[in-house]
Amino acid sequence: MKKYFILAFVTLLLISGCSKTQPKNIGQVKPVYVQINNYHQPEEKENNTTSIKDDFLKTKNSKNSPVTIVSTSLSRAQYSDHKDIKIVFKNSSKKNIQAIKLEWYCENSFDEPANGRYFYGKGRSTGEIAHLLKPGKVKSKIWEDFSTDANRIIKVRAYYVVFTDGTKWELK
Repeated sequence: MKKYFILAFVTLLLISGCSKTQPKNIGQVKPVYVQINNYHQPEEKENNTTSIKDDFLKTKNSKNSPVTIVSTSLSRAQYSDHKDIKIVFKNSSKKNIQAIKLEWYCENSFDEPANGRYFYGKGRSTGEIAHLLKPGKVKSKIWEDFSTDANRIIKVRAYYVVFTDGTKWELK
């Protein structure tokens, strides 16, 4: 019986000692401030971002390109927030084309480079197509889910073309 009494007394002592809180002086407690920024800080424009855009705007030797871009358009996918890009292009050479590598530069509503498929594109995206395209023929291709914030297409161009005879053309 004595053991039970001691055990009950110790338990009661522990419970009463743990539940008492000592009053604290408000002046002794240092408040913690949490700041939440609900605004977007635009990234500092890097020289390489503007150079990518300038590079696209310069024609270089794209006038000699065997592929002519006929039209481009952006559309929102029904199943996600990502946008798709449709590019219509034409074989303007006299040879059959076997494969084409295309690249495009897009901007968002704030005139900043649009993000890419994996949110780090800095405005530039690429796509490939490997279908026979005879001289003078037009073909279109849709690349799905390439950006979430692209608002306008600045420029689309072919940068690498493989012909069926094995020769290649490259944008320089």
